[in-house]
Amino acid sequence: MAAPSTLKVQLFGHPFVNNLKDFIRHDTTLRFDLNLQGHPLVQYSGFSGARVDTLHDRLTVISDFKPEIVVLIIGTNDIYDSSCSIISVANKIENLGGKSKFSTF
Repeated sequence: MAAPSTLKVQLFGHPFVNNLKDFIRHDTTLRFDLNLQGHPLVQYSGFSGARVDTLHDRLTVISDFKPEIVVLIIGTNDIYDSSCSIISVANKIENLGGKSKFSTF
């Protein structure tokens, strides 16, 4: 009988992701697996100054890890730019998913 595979979860995007990882690291009451059942493997990938457009170059982090669940924490830096509308940011996020390697997992 094969051993059950470990659930992989990827948090990806804004540097808040790294801040969360650092916060968990320094608080022994918190766990890197986010207290999810089955002790999943959680990868934290945040990128300073990341905008949705620039994250295309970082998608290999996700495709290399091959997670079952991807949590995108993106768009904050884009929205702070007054020349970007919320709709344009939403469209960029949608395109990021459509053009990504997510479908190759």
